[in-house]
Amino acid sequence: MVQTRRKKKIKKTGKENQCQCSSGCKNKSINDSPFCYFHRDNCMRASPLSGYEPEYDPEFWNNNYKIRETHNCFAYAYNVIDKKQIEKCTKENCDIPYPQPGSASGSPKFKSSKIKTCPEMIMRNFGDNPIIKMAKFTDKCPAGTSKIALIVDEDEDYHYLRQDKNKLWSHKPGGRNVTNLDASGKLIYDPSLADFNYKSKNNDGHLNYDTFCSYLCVPRLRPIRMKVGGGARKTRKT
Repeated sequence: MVQTRRKKKIKKTGKENQCQCSSGCKNKSINDSPFCYFHRDNCMRASPLSGYEPEYDPEFWNNNYKIRETHNCFAYAYNVIDKKQIEKCTKENCDIPYPQPGSASGSPKFKSSKIKTCPEMIMRNFGDNPIIKMAKFTDKCPAGTSKIALIVDEDEDYHYLRQDKNKLWSHKPGGRNVTNLDASGKLIYDPSLADFNYKSKNNDGHLNYDTFCSYLCVPRLRPIRMKVGGGARKTRKT
């Protein structure tokens, strides 16, 4: 008898107004909370801090036009500021290419005709910075590192989030403002259970990051390899 290998189930991100305490909770979150009524004060499931998480400081990223326009979710999650990016940006022309995962290690450019799978995206991160470690939500990252999360809309785009010192998660959609809210307008407690379907919202969105890839422990005390355009270079951390 020939046995067939069972196809691994793809892990999805959350649904609109889903309670982010547990995937087993079927109750809706309340108000602007990521939790339902029963878990708002007693969610025992948590992502422990390593002590090396960045501050949630949206004003720093949002109020400076050159920083906001030249740094994407990738740069934000890794908490890096590239001075050369900023220098290229002028009020007349700030159409600057973003840093891309995999570029520093020689991965090919992204093509619109090729889907962005989780394995490919994860390997791009490992290629750029081999010190990165995969993690679970409930894992504590090693000293000198902290968690980011990777999600994808396979047909369209990838997206990164990071855990901040306040234990919640934040992200920067492209050249837009940094926020700590998901597509439902709820605080992000667990990116794997938060809502990132912008297609269903009344904001002219066309992306649905419906696939959760992984949590990653990334360095916070050493330079990160990123590449924008030309040769690879190290970027200064904020």
